[in-house]
Amino acid sequence: MKKTTINIEDAIMERLKEEAARRDTTMGALVEAGIRRILAEDEGAAPVAAALPPLPLHHMGEPLVDVADREALYEVLDRERDAELYGAPRREEPPAPEPRVRLAAEEIEPYDAGPASPGPTDAR
Repeated sequence: MKKTTINIEDAIMERLKEEAARRDTTMGALVEAGIRRILAEDEGAAPVAAALPPLPLHHMGEPLVDVADREALYEVLDRERDAELYGAPRREEPPAPEPRVRLAAEEIEPYDAGPASPGPTDAR
């Protein structure tokens, strides 16, 4: 391994020190990694990355909202936020139907609705 001296701007040197401390490594290791990356780009070879397993696939049913419809999306997000902040919204019960008032005229059967009942006879 060779030693060398390089000139680095103060601001970059400060960031290099912070990054090395954050990664718990040396500034030299970071500089070397950067040089390796640049050399790999020049050779046209991408840095070798470990093969990642494929992402899992889940069928979660039909979407509840079209994310392209901004207003519908905002409505769903606002509803979820409100439920989280204020609790689940109360479901409004449909109003009970008002009792139907029967008119007196509806209670009387029309005179031609059925067989005539014998009525009182007028005897004079």
